[in-house]
Amino acid sequence: MLGNISTKNGIYKKRETVLLIISAVLILISQIAKRIGGHYPGLIEKYFSRGIFPVSSKIQTSIANLFPFSLYEFIIIALIIFGLYRVVRLIRSFFKKEYAKEILNFATLVIFLFSVGIFLFQFLWSLNNYRLPLKDQLGLNVTEASVEDLAQTYKALVLKANDARSILSNVQDTLPDRAGVKNILETAWEGYRPLAEKYDLFRSDRVRVKGLLFSRIQTISGYTGVYSFITGEPNINIEPPLVTLPHTACHEIAHQMGITFEDEANYAAFLACKSHPDILFQYSGYLSALTYAGNALYRQSPGLYNEISQLLSEEIKNDQNEIRDFWNKHQKETASKIADKVNETYLKSNNQPAGMQSYGKFVDLLIADYLDDNSI
Repeated sequence: MLGNISTKNGIYKKRETVLLIISAVLILISQIAKRIGGHYPGLIEKYFSRGIFPVSSKIQTSIANLFPFSLYEFIIIALIIFGLYRVVRLIRSFFKKEYAKEILNFATLVIFLFSVGIFLFQFLWSLNNYRLPLKDQLGLNVTEASVEDLAQTYKALVLKANDARSILSNVQDTLPDRAGVKNILETAWEGYRPLAEKYDLFRSDRVRVKGLLFSRIQTISGYTGVYSFITGEPNINIEPPLVTLPHTACHEIAHQMGITFEDEANYAAFLACKSHPDILFQYSGYLSALTYAGNALYRQSPGLYNEISQLLSEEIKNDQNEIRDFWNKHQKETASKIADKVNETYLKSNNQPAGMQSYGKFVDLLIADYLDDNSI
């Protein structure tokens, strides 16, 4: 009997030792790849972003497209249930006086799962953080812009948004919200087809964007979407006003195409919306862009901002008020601050040293776009 117990303990210890060694190797490989990425972006671009990643991403997308629901949420729920099960086992071990073995087993499992997660995160997506900048790949000349450049860009966006909104007002109310959301989720990828013909950075493959069942959690935290590196799924919060969802959907698809930086994904989403055949997408792209540009201009010159903003149509002003009222009503300040802190830590640890402030570079790309040919 004692021999059997001793043998079992030996097997457990051997298994845990193997798992810890595998964990150490996975983390080491991940860190080495991260350091290489930081020093050789050209290699990352050639061999990962345009080599390994498009293949792995296409496989993930092909699988995810088969399901109408978010596999990401399913995995999160499964992990929570499994975590609770392991905690119950840990508690029970104290009563059976087997807690030493269970604690070791539990800690080993956590370390192993963490290391696997880090490894998959790095090699399924995150190495794209070290690829060549989007501005270089699109041939945009991003330089320090004057307030006048910013004002002209904002004005151009306002006029474009007015035109799109005037067309949209004739068709917007013909679809109920549920049908409108479904159409956005199913067709967002179509905006990237024209871009794929012009730039090899983008892809024209069908991508099924998933509406989050637990969108309220994202709403409370102040977030609009999330990309799942495990499943290769773009997921969006479907609770905000309809006019904001197309740009959000295209933003998450940009992440699915390996554009990891938030400001760059915003700009890619703007291009996709602008290229989309649906006027709702076009308007959503311009509405998002003018919001960012307008906020930047207001910080630099409130007078110029107020002057140009007088050109906004009443319909756009109503949309802006609806969006503002939605977030003021539902977003919880404490949850939002916690989520922002977590997100900022993630951004800074993945080659985005500006953290949350990197979102401001979206405006620099918009200005460069406008200055390229005085249109946008």
